[in-house]
Amino acid sequence: MRVAFGLIAATCATPIAVATMFSVLYALQIGWFEGKDWDLVLDNMKIYATFSAPIALFVTVAAGGPLAHRLKHLGHRGFLHHALVGVILGAAPFVLFDGYIIGTKLLLDVRPAPDTETVMTAARWAALGSWCGFWSAWAHWLVVVRERPSERHP
Repeated sequence: MRVAFGLIAATCATPIAVATMFSVLYALQIGWFEGKDWDLVLDNMKIYATFSAPIALFVTVAAGGPLAHRLKHLGHRGFLHHALVGVILGAAPFVLFDGYIIGTKLLLDVRPAPDTETVMTAARWAALGSWCGFWSAWAHWLVVVRERPSERHP
């Protein structure tokens, strides 16, 4: 039952992380958020949160959960290993997708290298994915992996 709750927690943590990041960036008026109306930011937040939940569910079921179980089985119950896995798995879908887009542009446009803006956009998406992966890993670790006082051996 705890594994099911961990899956739900990991899936819900991602949209919450997106909403938190968008809110902070809007409050600080950084980058795209500078001068934007709150309603526009809120609409974008809803869209990204809606799309991030299924991705988080898929990544958690396909890789995150099994890797967390394996780490726990190997005796790595601390959060650091799980956080690193979350950061890497959170960025993975964006890195794969951006790599595909950049590679396609290179093949179709026959340019020597992608432009700086394309690479920076890919890096921003990977950073957002890592941020979400970190919080998803934290939620999963908190519910499933963390050792409770009642589970400790004397």
